[in-house]
Amino acid sequence: MKTVDNKYISISCLPIPTFIQGGYAIFDPGENHPNRNDLQYFVLMFIVKGKLFISEDDVNYTVTPNEMFILLPMHHHYSWKPIDSQTEYYWIHFYANGKWIQDSKPVKTGSKVAIPTLHYFTPNVTLYLKKQHAFNNQESLFSIINKIFKSSAQQNDVGFWQAQHLFIDLLQMVQTTTNTESPAETLAGRIQLYLRDHFDEKITNETLADTFHVHPNSIISSMKKTFGITPNSFLRRYRSEEAIKRLLTTNEPVSTIALEVGYTNVYYFSNAFKKDYGLAPAEYRKKYANNQVTTK
Repeated sequence: MKTVDNKYISISCLPIPTFIQGGYAIFDPGENHPNRNDLQYFVLMFIVKGKLFISEDDVNYTVTPNEMFILLPMHHHYSWKPIDSQTEYYWIHFYANGKWIQDSKPVKTGSKVAIPTLHYFTPNVTLYLKKQHAFNNQESLFSIINKIFKSSAQQNDVGFWQAQHLFIDLLQMVQTTTNTESPAETLAGRIQLYLRDHFDEKITNETLADTFHVHPNSIISSMKKTFGITPNSFLRRYRSEEAIKRLLTTNEPVSTIALEVGYTNVYYFSNAFKKDYGLAPAEYRKKYANNQVTTK
């Protein structure tokens, strides 16, 4: 068995990586991971239970619970020894059309898309992922993964875009950061990500304070300092954006959409939506929905 130094996979995010499919694998003792060398996708795995004995291009890895692992597209991977205890893990196939490289250190990759310099700014167009990496935020990660699978299973436009959005958020959660941000910026970024991924749940400043183990005042000040907006205002606006997707692409009743975007009271939802767009949800749908959508 070869000694393995931890590697980094650097992926250009222009074009952005795309979620293809995912699932939950269960292997019994004595079974082997499939032997293949023609898979065109990256395979991102999160081990829940047991041990996975996986080899890629004759380099052997042992992946244990609470570790993520990434297999490269079009490389040979197989079991270097059979499973010795029941092993379970989430797996995600994703495709990266942009440039990527695996190396012993993060490598900034150039964009495959021509980027105009005028009026263009992005802090980082390269995604850095450790090939094998321990994670300690199991509840949050597994919640996002299950939401990706649920959205993908809807097999409609809303589900497709929601799955892609959640997948990008998942990548943000597991990426390796190489830039230096202030503590407030780091916290605000984590809060914004949490609000986007849990917008359909009941969230208060106290909820955020408990989640990130800081005082509620720090939650508010970091968001206002970094994004110029309070968490409550961000959440309201984001819920309205999610509601618009459903108003314009489905014929779901407004009351159903209200529940889907985190409101238990349809009248409160309508008032919040009107605050952002100047129209009640039903009026917005009537004005902007295409003729294929039946209004409710």
